[in-house]
Amino acid sequence: MARCSKCKTEAESLYWLDSMRSSLCQSCLIEHYEKKVKRTIIKYRMLSDVKNLGVAVSGGKDSMALVRSLLNIFPSLNFTVIHLNLGIPEYSDACQALVQKFCQENSIECITYDLKKVEGYSIGDFATSKLGRRICGICGVVKRYLINKVALENGLDAVATGHNLDDTVELLFNQYMSGALGDLVRNKPVLPSTHPKIVKKIKPLVEVTEQENLYYVLSTHTGYVDRECPLVKGSRMLKRKKLLLRIEEEIPNFKYLLFKSHVKRFLPILEKHFEAPAIRECERCGMPSMNSVCSYCKLVSKLRLSSPVSFSSH
Repeated sequence: MARCSKCKTEAESLYWLDSMRSSLCQSCLIEHYEKKVKRTIIKYRMLSDVKNLGVAVSGGKDSMALVRSLLNIFPSLNFTVIHLNLGIPEYSDACQALVQKFCQENSIECITYDLKKVEGYSIGDFATSKLGRRICGICGVVKRYLINKVALENGLDAVATGHNLDDTVELLFNQYMSGALGDLVRNKPVLPSTHPKIVKKIKPLVEVTEQENLYYVLSTHTGYVDRECPLVKGSRMLKRKKLLLRIEEEIPNFKYLLFKSHVKRFLPILEKHFEAPAIRECERCGMPSMNSVCSYCKLVSKLRLSSPVSFSSH
């Protein structure tokens, strides 16, 4: 049998971590992961002044790793899970059932927001419209808007999301290529509130990889939905992630190095010289926006024009 690179004990199964170029046994993998997440939370002071925390949980490996690690690292931390049912056939209901079961077993309050029942449409409606080619971007706009809205309405002063290192670097890669300065300034481990209706966002998993998240849920026997969203096939986001993996093979720790360069070197300069646009309130829904009509309301209005669905008023 092979030996664990850390404790040197023999084990029938080991987890090979690309980021460490070494193999860990189950107990060492859990210890390594939880220390890394705890260090990230403390380093960026993510829970500073946070009394009522919300945790966005989709049911995938990343968000399930997030909620499990918070339970294990901070057993006295009280938080509320926010789950969005996006109405994706043969996928969303499975995600909701898994998240609700986990919360029930661990005595966690769970707020489930059913997009179809409350808003009158599903993400699938966008996929079949003229906007279908940009479905991942559209889904992101909808989720950001609704998670913030749910957190605000339930008195939560911060929301933790399961964005990992791979997610963050893929975004950075795209933002630097397109010169999206406004988005680059907001791409950070902690996004503070800049308006009374904007809830603080934190990313406790920002320095761990998708691989580490997968191994952690497997090691802790945490259930998760083991399949991709059916709408993500062929997306440019997946293609960029594959490209970054190929770069990582040639340049070890490339993703982490790019992330650290952004946070330590480029972000301070961008924050100093980039003037963020003034935030106003959307004239349709009253939520914060950089324009007279927010991105969410613009999307919904386009869907209304191409669909007979009857939408509820905000």
